Amino acid sequence: MILTFVAWGGITPKRAAAADTPPYNIVLVTPDQLRADYMQVYGYPLPDTPNLNELARQGTVFTRAYASGSYTTPSFGAILTGMFPTVHGMTLPPFQTCGPGITRPLAEGGHPPIPDDLVLSSHKPILPDLLKPRGMLTAADNSNCWSVWDVLQRRWDEFKFFPGSQMPLEGRPNRAGPLYLTAPKTVAWAQQFLTANRDRRFLLWVHFIEPHSPYNAPREYDHFRTADDYPDLYDDNAPDIRKLHNRAALGDVHAIRRLEQLYSSKILYVDHYVGELMKSIADLGLDKNTVVILTSDHGELLYSHPQDFNMADHRSLYDADLHIPLIFRGPGIPEGKRTDALASHYDLVPTILDLEGIPAPAGIDGSSLKPVLSGEASSVHPYLYGEESILTPQYSVRDTRYKLIETMRTGKIQCFDNQTDPGELVDICTQIPEKAAELKRALDSHIRAMIQEAKSYEDWEKNQGLAVLEQRDSASLAALAPRDLTIAPADSAHFQLTGRLWKMVEGLADPAASDIWTPPDPANALAIWRSDTPLTGDYDISISYDGGSEPGEKLAADANFTVRFKGGTLSVPVDESRGQGTWMALGRFHDPVSVELTNRASGPVVAGRVRFVHVE
Repeated sequence: MILTFVAWGGITPKRAAAADTPPYNIVLVTPDQLRADYMQVYGYPLPDTPNLNELARQGTVFTRAYASGSYTTPSFGAILTGMFPTVHGMTLPPFQTCGPGITRPLAEGGHPPIPDDLVLSSHKPILPDLLKPRGMLTAADNSNCWSVWDVLQRRWDEFKFFPGSQMPLEGRPNRAGPLYLTAPKTVAWAQQFLTANRDRRFLLWVHFIEPHSPYNAPREYDHFRTADDYPDLYDDNAPDIRKLHNRAALGDVHAIRRLEQLYSSKILYVDHYVGELMKSIADLGLDKNTVVILTSDHGELLYSHPQDFNMADHRSLYDADLHIPLIFRGPGIPEGKRTDALASHYDLVPTILDLEGIPAPAGIDGSSLKPVLSGEASSVHPYLYGEESILTPQYSVRDTRYKLIETMRTGKIQCFDNQTDPGELVDICTQIPEKAAELKRALDSHIRAMIQEAKSYEDWEKNQGLAVLEQRDSASLAALAPRDLTIAPADSAHFQLTGRLWKMVEGLADPAASDIWTPPDPANALAIWRSDTPLTGDYDISISYDGGSEPGEKLAADANFTVRFKGGTLSVPVDESRGQGTWMALGRFHDPVSVELTNRASGPVVAGRVRFVHVE
């Protein structure tokens, strides 16, 4: 029997303890990778958020809140600084991608050995820096290294890190890799903190790794499966993961639906633990002087954009990635209110300070949402901005109806009507030329202002986001660039397909070698391999594949690979009828960006693995 809804009481305001002390505690709750339109509280048809429904009933829901960045690090940088990601600068994957050398010291309560050039500038304060001088205790209870590694040098008063692989599930003989189920430990530590500090003023940040992929909630939470959508496949063991994601990448709607069901199950799982946390706040009487803020760092694509970002991850500026929940509950917060005012991560710091009666310092990019909460204003933003530095650098701007995305390397512009096309599937730039021009002017002005603001800091040269935007080399980018990177089709975040002609190579023993092939066709199906972090310097690039096409068919002798690099592009013909199972060199390239393969060839082509090796 699953406890899905936890009863907890209503809210009544309580007078502040002292004139110089902030009047309220702040509890910031951030389930990871929580897409708003997959939550019942935001209109999703499945009952996956019973406790968040209650939180919303007791508070105010922002229906149009959007992430400032498409993944964890830039988003939490904005949440903690109130700055745009390019201004705070932490826009790339963390040092050593938060491998064991980083996570082990965090889990043991130590300080990870991160080079000074790769941490958040000491000239940019984060929320604890602004609240601790007011006598507030600051604590972070976290389970995702990508959300904290760049701010830990500020020394929260209390900090606890639970790595996502720390709590494996019982009864799963075929599990592989991290299982990311730490919600019980996360809530237990938060409950201990609340009990011990119930008489203090505090900021408590509770970050759940759930419902982040893999979608591996305990089987008893699998309430939403249907008979037609692979009900016996799960996202918690290597064979099933390969089947589900490979089929989804090739356009199998049943596999996509199964992943959606499993995602909803994991949302239901974390919703239960959010309910446990809210119950503890109520039981301790803290609900009377505590403002709870629930949001997320980003959403999840779930194969919703097969033409350019065909993946189950979050590396785009589509609303599948950017639309996030934002709920406020607490003293003075209207109950049962819903507002369509635009809001983003960078608004949280000025809002919290405003609620506490603390003036916001210079350098804050966001706006306080308190006027919207109080009813004094219906909005605080004419435009809202988003950005992405990884994979394919992009910037976006939106108003209350329309949105524009610009891809920086190519200059490609896309426009969407979020009122009639919430899935953002139809580019309408040519249909709304005046609006497109207005949004482009607003975005250009925003980018110029960000560059100026970012360069106003004396250590601006270590700003990663600025270096990516200006497409220049920097010591920070060089330090983060991978030295030996292999991308396989099984890596759905960095390998993508377009077109519907691709097929799986069956019968391969190694799941990582899940090669994909396509027959020749003028429709120009495309496979692309890309790195999150810019590849800085010279790289030797090679390809390898283990499979073939249909039995009896000979692979193309003129498979057309294209390498894109900082200085241009180079097409490299490869005879795929030879050399299967070996590495074949494409050449040495300076600052490579991507490798692409089309099916414009004389025979079938295979997309296997691509390796980038840095030349020291």
